[in-house]
Amino acid sequence: MSSLSTSESVLVKELFVSSKTPVQELENMLAVFDFDQTIVDGNSDIVAIDLINPTNLVPDRKDYPNNWTQYMQRVFDIIKTIKIPAEQIIDVVSLMRPNDGMPKLMRALYENNVDIIVASDSNTLFICNWLKHNKLSDTVSCIYTNPATIVDSVIKIVPYAVQNKCNRCTTNMCKGDIVEKHVLNNNTKYDKILYFGDGQNDLCPILKLTKNDIAFPRSGYILENLLKSHITPAKVMPWCTGEYIYEFLKSSNLISA
Repeated sequence: MSSLSTSESVLVKELFVSSKTPVQELENMLAVFDFDQTIVDGNSDIVAIDLINPTNLVPDRKDYPNNWTQYMQRVFDIIKTIKIPAEQIIDVVSLMRPNDGMPKLMRALYENNVDIIVASDSNTLFICNWLKHNKLSDTVSCIYTNPATIVDSVIKIVPYAVQNKCNRCTTNMCKGDIVEKHVLNNNTKYDKILYFGDGQNDLCPILKLTKNDIAFPRSGYILENLLKSHITPAKVMPWCTGEYIYEFLKSSNLISA
């Protein structure tokens, strides 16, 4: 057998050393997204309310204290009386503009095997159809929101839950409980949770995060202000665009390009 030349020996040695060099593995992560003002740049319920004309038909929010789903059911009933079908409402919501860079961020997280869920006080019809219209349905593994169906051209919405254990959240939904149960019921152990939100009902789950996790409150919105007076073990990273979050995660080696 002929012996290796000096250059061949060097090459073999380099390949051996390279094969022994550990490759950094990406962490196993869960990404939790709010929908309104987070994935989309607006509020889907307000989009529906704005369809009511004349505006004096819009129900008074004060008549439905602490019961947003009941209020929205009244909105949907009124929209039916002015001859706007439920399908038209859904179409208008589906055309809502995403926050800049959000589709890119969600697609990148999905392609990096990050488990993506949505926790929102909107409803299934709005969220599922928006994701479908924007070709993002495949990126989301679970949607936790108020169930909604169409009955006789009217959207019928029911509360996601009935709860009184958490006074930080609404009676129909505790997002902190949603995240905890998702983690508990999932067979995968998450190394890190990424939470993206903007509103008051996003505070509860963020306060339950650990020092390994990252909270992403939208800059200039109520959640960012609330986190100035509440302590969470998680790292807090305010954001303006999904592109900013994408670049942060990439530069932090939490996702690959």
